[in-house]
Amino acid sequence: MVHFAVWPLLFLPLAAAAFNDVFDEELLIKPLPDGFVYSYFQFTTRWQLAANDSLLHTHLVSRSLAELFHHYDVSELHLSFTNGIWRYENWGFPVVDAGPGAEVWAWFANAKDDGEVDGRWKQLCGTLSGLFCASLSFVDGTNTFRPEYSLRPQTHRFGEELRVRYAALPREIVCTENLTPWKKLLPCKLREGFASLLTPDHVYSGNYHSLALHVRKLCEDAECGRFQLEVRQSVSLVQDQRLFGGKDWSVRKLFGQGMEGACTLAASSKLYVDVTDRSYEMTQVPTDVIRTTRGGASSVLYEYDIKQFERKQRMFNVAAVDRADPNVVSLIQPPPIYSKRFISGVGQERGRIVTRITNTHWTDLNLIIFENIPWFVPIYLHTLKITQGPIQLTPRTVKYIPGRQRERPSHLEIALTIPKRSTLELSIDFDYIFLKWQEYPPDASHGHYLQPSIISVLLPTARNYTSLPREAALFRDSFNATQPDGYFLQLRTEALLLTLPIPDFSMPYNVICLACTVVALAFGPIHNISTKKIVAKSKEPKDKPKWGQKIRGWFGKGKKKVEVEGEGSGDKTELVEGEK
Repeated sequence: MVHFAVWPLLFLPLAAAAFNDVFDEELLIKPLPDGFVYSYFQFTTRWQLAANDSLLHTHLVSRSLAELFHHYDVSELHLSFTNGIWRYENWGFPVVDAGPGAEVWAWFANAKDDGEVDGRWKQLCGTLSGLFCASLSFVDGTNTFRPEYSLRPQTHRFGEELRVRYAALPREIVCTENLTPWKKLLPCKLREGFASLLTPDHVYSGNYHSLALHVRKLCEDAECGRFQLEVRQSVSLVQDQRLFGGKDWSVRKLFGQGMEGACTLAASSKLYVDVTDRSYEMTQVPTDVIRTTRGGASSVLYEYDIKQFERKQRMFNVAAVDRADPNVVSLIQPPPIYSKRFISGVGQERGRIVTRITNTHWTDLNLIIFENIPWFVPIYLHTLKITQGPIQLTPRTVKYIPGRQRERPSHLEIALTIPKRSTLELSIDFDYIFLKWQEYPPDASHGHYLQPSIISVLLPTARNYTSLPREAALFRDSFNATQPDGYFLQLRTEALLLTLPIPDFSMPYNVICLACTVVALAFGPIHNISTKKIVAKSKEPKDKPKWGQKIRGWFGKGKKKVEVEGEGSGDKTELVEGEK
C-alpha cells in the first residue's frame, strides 16, 4: 500500500513542469507633490503555449479568462473600473491611465465582417458583466465606438486584420462587488502577497482608486505557432497623507496591516519606493537602490525583496519618516501636457462642449483627440472650432461619423498640432433634446453622463512619465528604458454631467390620484345600489316583550325582589346608626 501511495507524488514535478508559466507581483509607492501618496499594484502572469496547447487547461492563469480568448477569439482585452479623477496637473501621469466609471475595449481576430465582431463583442461584455458583477451588459450598439486612430493594439502585428470595439459607462459605481471577483482571479487569491493589503475599507476610502485588467496574446510569428498569454492585473490608489497625521507614512498606515509574506506561487515579489527629490529616512534597509534615467528624467527608487525579508521576520512593514525642512516649500513642476473639459452655454436649448489642452513643453506636440458623443447629444460639425487665443487653428485630419438617434453614437477623431507653451480650446455646439419618458434614468434630475475624451500624444521626454513600454510586462522593465521614437501617452478628461430637459414626472402622479379619487367616490354609491337589496320591515312596539323575555322575567323576578329588599334594609340600618 505504501508503494501505491508514492506513485502520485512522483508525477507531481512532471505535471508542474508541463506548464511554462510564471507569476510576479510588484508594488510601487510614490509620494505625490501635494501631500498625497500614489500606490500602484501590479500582478503579472505570463504563460508560454504552443499551437496545440489547450487554453482550457490552466495552471496560474484563471480559467475564466482563458475561456474568453478561446471562445471569442480575442487578441487583446482591456478593462477598468475607476472612481475619482486623476489630477494630471498636480500628480503627473499614472502608470496605467483609466477613465471614470467602467471602460472596456477589445481587439478581435479572424472575423469575417463587422456583424460577426458585433456579436462576439456583445457576448464578451455580457460574460465580463457576470464575471465582475458590473453593468457591462448595458453595452450595445448605442454606446459602442470603433476608433480608427486613437487606440492601437499592444501586440505584435504580422499583417493580420484586427477589429476593435470600445465602450465606456461613466456612471458605473465601483464597490466591493467588483474587487472581490477581481482578487479571485489571482493565483494566490486573497490572503497572500500584496493582494492581502487590498482591503475594501482602505481601498475605497481614498481620493482615487482604479481596478484594471489587461490581457494580450503575443505571437512569435505570423502563423502563431508559439505564443504567450499575458495577464496583467493592476490597482491604482491615491490617499491623502493628512489622514495619517502628517507627511510620514508606512505600509501599515496606508493599508491597515502589514504583510505576512510574499505569494507562494510568485517568482518575485518586490516593493519599490520612489524617493526622488525626497528626504526620507526608511525604517527598513532596502535590498537595492535603483537609479534610473529615462527620457532625460532621473529617478531614485528603493527596492525591497519581500521573499528575502520573509526569511528574517514574520510580518513585513516599512515606514518613511520625512526629514525635510518644513519651512522649505518645493515647487511643483507641471507635466508636459494636461487638459480640462467642461460644458458652456446658457439655457436649455443649445450648449457647447469645450476641451482645453495645455502644452508646457518647449516643442510642438502632435495630438489625436477622440470625442465620445452619445446619441442623445446631437452635435454640429460646422461649429467645430480650434483656437489658440484669437488665432484659429486648422486640424490635420478629422474623422466624423454622425450619430443616429437610439442606434449609434457620434464618432469624432481629430488630429492636430498644439504649439509649444500654449493652450488651445476645442469646442463644438450641440442641442438639448427631449427623450422618451422611458429613456430617462430613475433619478432624471441628476442628469446624464458623457464619456471622457481620450487624448493620445507622443512625448519627446519622460518627465512625470511612469508608463510601461509597449514590449514590457513588468514594472522593473521600465527602468532605464529610453525610447528614441518618443513615449506614447494617453490621458482621459473628466466625464461631463449633462442635464437634459426633463418633463413633469409628477403630472402622471397627479392624474392618477385625481382619477382614483373620482372613481372611489363614484364606485361606492353605485356598488351599494347595485349589490344591496331593499327590504321593507314592519314596525313593532318597543314595550311589547317577546315570549323568551317573559319566561326569563318570571324566573328572575323573585331574586330581584330579595336583592332590592336587602339593599334597602342595609341603607336603613346605616341611617339609624348615623342618627344615633
